[in-house]
Amino acid sequence: MVNQHLTPAGAPVAQCSDESGCTVLSCAVCLKEVPADAIKVTDAQDYVLHFCGLDCLDAWRQQSSSSGGT
Repeated sequence: MVNQHLTPAGAPVAQCSDESGCTVLSCAVCLKEVPADAIKVTDAQDYVLHFCGLDCLDAWRQQSSSSGGT
């Protein structure tokens, strides 16, 4: 799978599952704790991707779209 998520500098963003010292959170935790209206905040997107994974990032973005966050 090609990593389509890049930092503002253009570097690929590693998922938490790719690192040995990272605790992976459940997607439900991320969807609950990271507000949908933070979709435009780069750090929030990076947090969801890093700690919850690509599938959760997509779910979080969909949640944001349906709540009017974009």
